[in-house]
Amino acid sequence: MIPARLSLIVPALLALAPSAAAAQEPVVEDTAFQVPVDAPAYPRGTGPLVLLDEAHHNVHSLTGFYRPFGDLLRADGYRVAALREPITPSAVAAASVIVISNALPAATQEEADTLGSAFTGDEIEVLLGWIRGGGALLLFVDHRPFPRAAKDLAIRLGLEMLDGYALDYEVWDPIIFSRDRGTLGMHPILEGRVPEERVDSVATFYGHAMRALVPGVQPLLILGRDIESMHPAQLWDIGDETPRVSVAGWLQGAALVMGQGRVVVYGEAAMAVAQLAGPQRQPRGMNTSIGAQNAQLLLNTLHWLTGDLPKP
Repeated sequence: MIPARLSLIVPALLALAPSAAAAQEPVVEDTAFQVPVDAPAYPRGTGPLVLLDEAHHNVHSLTGFYRPFGDLLRADGYRVAALREPITPSAVAAASVIVISNALPAATQEEADTLGSAFTGDEIEVLLGWIRGGGALLLFVDHRPFPRAAKDLAIRLGLEMLDGYALDYEVWDPIIFSRDRGTLGMHPILEGRVPEERVDSVATFYGHAMRALVPGVQPLLILGRDIESMHPAQLWDIGDETPRVSVAGWLQGAALVMGQGRVVVYGEAAMAVAQLAGPQRQPRGMNTSIGAQNAQLLLNTLHWLTGDLPKP
């Protein structure tokens, strides 16, 4: 069961799982949220094509919680559309960037928690070949059970993902990555094209911990010393006796070059939403004061993936 002290936090996170959210306080999209893009990368509707995966039981869609993310990219000039079919050469041929957020092998987190990969072996091979040929992947993988669903793909990308919940158990606050704390890496994504696009602080809402298995993985978001990976017997059944391991120095954001293509992986997905949670309609995601620079991080990420920022 969910500890009582988490009652104001967990509803927003469980919005990622429709079956679990049904019994929780309502979480809705913040329809008033907008991020002005003062210097769009492209004239509106003329930029590279970005496809958001909606074919793998993804709860994030362009008509759902990732609508603000899609709107942000369109304001920057990108063309944005949904990918509603399996990953095949013809399905991804026209895309410059594929975004995959919280893919699952089943419709609910509870069912997916007992299953394996969200992707077939053929889909992974097609995706990796497409990247090496010049494509770009932006992958969001949240807390358990999403790392398990992405494990096969992650290993091929050179990443180990812990199938748990990354958090500071003593406070349960969102995780803040900042230059002051030394938890932001050194990468063009964090610098932007001009000084005004520099990112100094990023907020995530738990997610999971990952680490590099191969050279060439560049850290973006580095977990601090108080962050642990919690591994309960059941989803969200987190308490004092829950097995845990320190993940200080592990990552929640990483970038890598693969052949002619580029990849960015974030170990948390609510960083790209704009939600209002619970009866107090508390902001969650890009619409929070602590996540005020999340939108710029996402724009910088797309700029790097499409070659508008240099390789590190």
